Amino acid sequence: MPQIAPDLDHITDHVNEDHAPELLQVARAFTDLPTPRAAQVLTLDHTGLTLEVLTGSGPRTARVTFPDPTRPPHVNLRALVADAQTLLNERPDTRTATWTLQAARDLSPSLRRLTFHADPHALRGWQPGDAVRFTIADTTRAYTIRRAHAPTGLVDVDVYLHGDTTGSIWARALLPGATVTVGAPRRETLPEFNGPSLLLGDETALPTIAALLEHWPEGDCPGPRVLVETAGPQDAHAALHDVPLPPGTHLSLVPRSGPSGEALTRAALSLDLHLHAVWGALDAPHALELRRALRGQHALSPTQCRVSGYWTP
Repeated sequence: MPQIAPDLDHITDHVNEDHAPELLQVARAFTDLPTPRAAQVLTLDHTGLTLEVLTGSGPRTARVTFPDPTRPPHVNLRALVADAQTLLNERPDTRTATWTLQAARDLSPSLRRLTFHADPHALRGWQPGDAVRFTIADTTRAYTIRRAHAPTGLVDVDVYLHGDTTGSIWARALLPGATVTVGAPRRETLPEFNGPSLLLGDETALPTIAALLEHWPEGDCPGPRVLVETAGPQDAHAALHDVPLPPGTHLSLVPRSGPSGEALTRAALSLDLHLHAVWGALDAPHALELRRALRGQHALSPTQCRVSGYWTP
C-alpha cells in the first residue's frame, strides 16, 4: 500500500496536465454542475476521483465514481473518458488538415515566425495557449498558435530555434508555398484571471504569454506579474515589443543561470505576492516542481494554477 500514493500522484499530474479536455467531458457527462468550463482532478483513489470544476458561478467540486473499483485507476480513467465521450456523442478529433506557408521571418536569431493559411473554420474559437501538431518527417511536433485570424484564415506560429533539433531544422528550412500537415488543435485550459495573476515561462512560453497579454480581461482585473527566463533579452523583446501591456502589468526578464528553469523557479517562488491565478510553461521537470510549489504556497486549486511542461531536457 505505501507504494500506491506516489503512483496516484503521478497519474493525477499527468491527467491534469495532458488531458484537461477529457476531464471536462467527464464533468459534463457525469456531474450535474451548471455550464462546466474546465475541470481538474483534486483527489484520486481506486474508487473514483474528485473533480474541481470551473463553472460560470466559480469553482465547484464533484465526486465521480469509477465503473469498476477492482480495476487499476488508469484503466478506470480511460473507461470513464470513453463512457463520457459516448454519452456526449463526442469522439476525439483525429482529422488532419493541410496548411500553406505564406511567409516566414526571423523575429530574433532564435525566434522564427511562420505565417500559414488555414481553413478559416478551423480557427474559430481559438484562444491563447491552443496548439497544433505538425507532421515533420516521421514524427510530430506541437507548437502554440501565436495569433489566429479566422476571417482571413491566417495563423502565426512562433518557433523557438534551439540547436539542431528536429523542429528547429524544419522551421529554418520551410519556405513560402510549402504545405504542412497539422492535426486537430489541442485546446488550452486557462485559469480565470480575475485577481492578482502570474504568467511565467521560458522562450517556448512567449507565444502564449504574448497572446494572453493581448487578450487580457478588461475591467477591474489588474495586469499580471510576468516572469520570462531567457538566455538573452532579444527573444523576449522580439516577441513582446508590439504587445500592449494591460495597466498594472509588471514584466521581469530573468537571466538564465545554470540549467534552464532553475532561475525562473527561484524567481517565482520568491515573489512577495499572493496570487489568484498562474499560467506558465517551461521544461517538464521544473514545471512539475513549480506547479506543486505554487499551488501549496498560494493555496491555489488545480484549475487556477496551470504550469505545463512544454519540453523535456
